[in-house]
Amino acid sequence: MENPAGKRSGEKSTAQKKDHFGPSRRDFLKLSAVGAIAAAGSKASARDLVELGKKAVAGTRGNVMPGRIVIYHDPEFYSGGLDQDQIAGAVHSGVQMLTGISDTAAAFESLFPGLHSGSTFAIKVNCIGPTESKWQVARGVVSGLSLMLGGTFDVSQVVIYDDNNIVNYGYNTDRFTFNGHAAVISSNNNNPSSYYVYGSHRLSQYILDCDYLISIPVLKSHTDPNNQITLALKNHYGSCSPASLCGNIPGMLTLNADQYVKPKTALVVADVIEATYNGGPGEPPQIWNTFPEMTPNTLFFSTDPTTSDYWGREYINTERASHGWAAKPCTWVELSSGSPYEIGVSDPGSMTVINYEPSDVDNPAGVVGGTFLAPNVPNPCRNGTELRFRLDEPSRVSLQIISTSGRMIRRLGGDVLPEGRHVVKWDGRDSQGRRVPAGVYFTRMEAGRIVRTRRIVVAN
Repeated sequence: MENPAGKRSGEKSTAQKKDHFGPSRRDFLKLSAVGAIAAAGSKASARDLVELGKKAVAGTRGNVMPGRIVIYHDPEFYSGGLDQDQIAGAVHSGVQMLTGISDTAAAFESLFPGLHSGSTFAIKVNCIGPTESKWQVARGVVSGLSLMLGGTFDVSQVVIYDDNNIVNYGYNTDRFTFNGHAAVISSNNNNPSSYYVYGSHRLSQYILDCDYLISIPVLKSHTDPNNQITLALKNHYGSCSPASLCGNIPGMLTLNADQYVKPKTALVVADVIEATYNGGPGEPPQIWNTFPEMTPNTLFFSTDPTTSDYWGREYINTERASHGWAAKPCTWVELSSGSPYEIGVSDPGSMTVINYEPSDVDNPAGVVGGTFLAPNVPNPCRNGTELRFRLDEPSRVSLQIISTSGRMIRRLGGDVLPEGRHVVKWDGRDSQGRRVPAGVYFTRMEAGRIVRTRRIVVAN
């Protein structure tokens, strides 16, 4: 059996948040019907995004921006502890990027058509095992809700639940109190209703009663041959009683496509700050080779559970490839987008992917001296991409494009470059001039004694 690469440990970071530089913090990939509006950023209205979203996937009422996702990576998120205000700021920024609206309250409001002072919310978290949905992420979402309606929204109309004891994971009313009102923390109880969502499985009364449903899953590996990863679609196992649907793909998809679940799902904030890629749900967070800081330090923002699961699978399989391990196919991601479920978008060619990274900090991910390899733009790419990096001193730089099997596809650079920022273009071809197949690749940068790696996704 394969062994996990290790467990995370460390002390709380005392690093302060640095300023970021302009346009590179948002890389808009125009891959879908909403691409033109996505590229407009904050100029796009919520109504435009919602209307185009409704047209993109027929029959999906709650998923108003299908295929649109913000992948928000900040290497300063986690170093043995999380700062609740930093995470809240990231959640607010992620929702702004997702909606294209620069005001936090308006961005949140745009996700909930028909919102009024009496609107009710259910937030499903995942606190099964030692890798859980962080309370700081859920708190960031609730703090955003509290800003709605001119800062008057009463968060006592928000219930946070799971079928496990979430109080043991830091969820308490003191942390979820805003404007004198506290969200409801339902510990070890998903409040089953009399409505049977699939076979003998009853759906949570919280979902039946709420106006809007928010999912905050966590990315984890699983050993069940049919359910090999856990993220958004599998998160609602804990919305059922009994919750024993693991491995039952028709059950999982029927649950997510249910008349009370799909239409109400307005936001998915996937916690990929710490995650696992091997073993079962009982594994603690593992060390990741594919991130210099050894953990993903990432949040996904979407209205689309399928798109969230697609990228969760990509993250896990990229990490597994770095260990020489087999990929987890999880073909139910594609099944979820087809009839009769039509939950969301699984085709990367129909997605709008917004990558965010604070790539202009002085010391990202603890890289000594400030030499670093930034995310390539665009990513995913079709006809080539720009490899961006910065040097703190003149260095001979070699850039290699490497397959997931470790084979070098192309070597770029080799010259001595001065201190500062640089961009090298890769045309998407190998050393023989042939276009590389769609898939996952790595950029490996060697600059003096510093070696850094980034992931590239080549789309069809």
